[in-house]
Amino acid sequence: MTALVLASAVAAAQNEMVAVPNRPTVSTTAQPVQAGVLETEWGVDAASSHQDVNDLFKFGLTSNFELRLGNILWTADSGTHGLGDTAVGFKYRLTRDSEHQPSVALMYMLTAATATNMPGSAGPSHSFAFLASKDLGKHHFDFNLIGNLLESRTGDFHHNFLNALAWSHPVRGKWGATAEISGVTSAQRGLAGNAQFLTSAIYTPESRLVFDIGVMGRIAGEIPHAMFVAGVTYSVANLYHDHGHRQNSPASF
Repeated sequence: MTALVLASAVAAAQNEMVAVPNRPTVSTTAQPVQAGVLETEWGVDAASSHQDVNDLFKFGLTSNFELRLGNILWTADSGTHGLGDTAVGFKYRLTRDSEHQPSVALMYMLTAATATNMPGSAGPSHSFAFLASKDLGKHHFDFNLIGNLLESRTGDFHHNFLNALAWSHPVRGKWGATAEISGVTSAQRGLAGNAQFLTSAIYTPESRLVFDIGVMGRIAGEIPHAMFVAGVTYSVANLYHDHGHRQNSPASF
């Protein structure tokens, strides 16, 4: 996550849109986008054996409830290319970060097998996530534990688990830094497990706009040795504010 998460409470009090990036890390912050805000993320991943273009749309239905839609718009592996899978779901924040507790949220995502000309998912898969985020001074941490149910081509479900821990910190001016370590266990009779690390630089020209650029490196598993990542997060509009509603009007849910 980016250093913008650290300043979100102050900016929100000023009725200012503040981007809440999920990029470029594998982990997802427990903090949802602001109520009424439509936010989008776009990114590219590039390695010698794999490339893809991905997007994510998020909408703050309330101050704690976020709707999510993600796509792999284009992906290529060893000369074969096509569309990737599509995921839809939600994130719900249970607690807010305070002196004595972290932000905690639950997330569910349903992935549909929409890939064309690519291996993609064999059928619908389900992801159930526990998300925790904590600020310690200027240090921000995100921890994820995600259980995945993966449908096989025979109709059976396999499962695996993803763990991720990310750290971010402002560096100077509008620049920040992010690092993460993550891993996925092997699925029963399915994909092998893997582990990787990420380092990236974050540039925030304004509170609603965040750019990222970095590299992922393999620790273990059948994944690329190194992958370039870059993308952008942008808060498009506050739909509640544009329609004359108070930004925090649906905060009770």
